[in-house]
Amino acid sequence: MRTVKEYMATPVFQVEANTSLQEVCKLMLERGIGSVLVTENGVPKGIFTDRDAVKAIASGFSPSDEVRVAATMGNLIIVDLNTDIVEAVSIMTKNKIRHLPVKDSEGNIVGILSIVDASKAIQDIYK
Repeated sequence: MRTVKEYMATPVFQVEANTSLQEVCKLMLERGIGSVLVTENGVPKGIFTDRDAVKAIASGFSPSDEVRVAATMGNLIIVDLNTDIVEAVSIMTKNKIRHLPVKDSEGNIVGILSIVDASKAIQDIYK
């Protein structure tokens, strides 16, 4: 069985919900990442992706607006790092998400499984 742990990206970048959109986008550009975890007082509450950045600009948000206004907040779907990769891909497909946070046995977010990571996993399975 192949697990999410084998394919997830690390480290996970996190920002507080009151961080400006400009700062978050700058971090994503500098790090070459497509998503960041959004926290409130250090507790994961949402995710902000490159697609959310495009939507924020198109919706007229200001670069100084807080990331919470453009991020997907609440109902954060998280899987365990030992989750079967096929199950994780199924969760992503069912929920129409492209970035899936991954937690360890203590509940800490330790990785992100992206749609690109999931695609690689499926290719590996069918080699």
